[in-house]
Amino acid sequence: MGRSYDQFCPAARALDVIGGRWTLLIVRELLLGPRRYTDLVAGLPGIGPNVLAERLRELREAGVVSRSRVPPPAASTVYELTALGEAMRPVVDELTRWGLRFLGAPRPGERFRLGWLLGCVRAGFRPELARGLHETYEFRVDGEVFHLRVDDGTLDVRHGSAGDAACVVSTDLATFMAVGARLLAVEDAVERGIAQLEGGLDAVARAVAILGAHLEATNGRYGVIGAVGATFRPDAARGVHETYEFRIGDFLFHARVDEGTVEMNQGPASDPAATLITDLATLLQLGAGTLTLEDAFAGGSATAEGDPEAGLRMAAAFGVVLDGSE
Repeated sequence: MGRSYDQFCPAARALDVIGGRWTLLIVRELLLGPRRYTDLVAGLPGIGPNVLAERLRELREAGVVSRSRVPPPAASTVYELTALGEAMRPVVDELTRWGLRFLGAPRPGERFRLGWLLGCVRAGFRPELARGLHETYEFRVDGEVFHLRVDDGTLDVRHGSAGDAACVVSTDLATFMAVGARLLAVEDAVERGIAQLEGGLDAVARAVAILGAHLEATNGRYGVIGAVGATFRPDAARGVHETYEFRIGDFLFHARVDEGTVEMNQGPASDPAATLITDLATLLQLGAGTLTLEDAFAGGSATAEGDPEAGLRMAAAFGVVLDGSE
């Protein structure tokens, strides 16, 4: 264990164990199953080998992580969470929910791995819809493979393939997110050739029902509404009192901006100062800063209604890049 806070307090004592730089992210990786040292290096870009080795040693000494040898043919050493480490799962899930408020658009130089979003899948799980259900779903997204095992109202998310999957869905990240947010039906994705399905559509429908964004239940906190809300920039909205509407296909939501604050809600706005009309793929690119508003308009993938000046304030409030000169 590193430096201690020297406080007789459960929170301080917990931070003595998992409060060091990289430590909680190591736990995040191991919550998806046993990992080899090289797997952890790949899943934690930027960590130095000496730091990783030191953090793993500290976690083993604290009884949070164990090390074991996998028998042939794998014949490799793996690290995995002990029962004490597994008890961190609800803590990490709730931290993930809280962290969605700050996610925003990717910053320059930030790396991304699909596995880092799997905590969001756990965070959005609806156990009440999974009572009595015993089923496994496998997803292959941009070359990464993971599976979700539902067992009578509980959920386990793991790296790798499942031998008993009720369905296997192969697709890209944008389609995976669109299906998860229930903005695109999986049968439509299959028909369009942007997803491939092994197994029954009924199994996929159950997976989406219990694992999807559930926008009507959560006001979009974990879906596309929450993703847009997370890009809001209070400093760019000082003195602004307007409502903006987003039309993503047949799906509508709006943002009410009031002096540097924002309230996101599903459904149409009664008095939108400006409305953005686009599709999910374009919205994701605009939010990530990989597509400018000028190019989206020029290419016909986005249009706008309302006051043009309000549209510019809308773009500024949500961090949309206007043109390539910015």
